[in-house]
Amino acid sequence: MRPILLKGHERSITVVKFNFDGDLLFTGSKDHTPSVWRSENGERLGTFNGHKGTIWDLDVCRFSKRVVTASADATARLWDCET
Repeated sequence: MRPILLKGHERSITVVKFNFDGDLLFTGSKDHTPSVWRSENGERLGTFNGHKGTIWDLDVCRFSKRVVTASADATARLWDCET
């Protein structure tokens, strides 16, 4: 197994989680932008824009339809992953 390099965040990554199936990887970082990646090759599939602070935690639902993020901007946001 070879390591996967995730290129895209501008600052340190603070949290990493796989979805239930293991085909997606979700990251949060100090650049205020949660991201979703294809775990097979590290391709960035998208970002969730709107936070104004470091992303400290996140979790994805079992069916990968929604992700919740918690930020240093004192908000938690629920995102739709399918759009």
